[in-house]
Amino acid sequence: MRVLKPALLSLMILVCVAQVGHAHRFYAAFTQIDLREKKQTVEIVHRLFTHDVEDMLQVTVGNPAGLGEKELEALLRDFVEGAFALYDGEGQRLPLSWIGMEYATDNVLIYQEAPLPADPSQFTVINRLFMKQFEEQKNTVNVEMNGDIRTRIFTKGRERQKVSFTEGE
Repeated sequence: MRVLKPALLSLMILVCVAQVGHAHRFYAAFTQIDLREKKQTVEIVHRLFTHDVEDMLQVTVGNPAGLGEKELEALLRDFVEGAFALYDGEGQRLPLSWIGMEYATDNVLIYQEAPLPADPSQFTVINRLFMKQFEEQKNTVNVEMNGDIRTRIFTKGRERQKVSFTEGE
């Protein structure tokens, strides 16, 4: 019986680990947009989960293991620029400059920047990051101006939303 107990314990641990590994994943991306009046810039940081980026790359290029750093950055740049946009209150698309990216085990951080519009009190944000890949994708966007924060949640069917810093908002 003593031989069976460690084997049974090992089996139970294996089952628990397998269940955790197959636990329901949530599909999310986070974007922080800072409106910097002193610098006259819009600074954007996207935080993507590495496993979602890997899934997207698998669909896009097959096996992403052979990609070099420049190829990976070019693919991510195309992906983000095709799925995320900002429009000013007049409906003009802001020209987002690619600043760069950092990647770690769990996260990929992507940095963009644009000139601050003359009237930064209203924006339209389009955020379709990973919405083609994952049905349940939810993207959170925080827009901050002078310590005031507006948060929007983007889902399929709600990829375009307005953000306003006018009175009463």
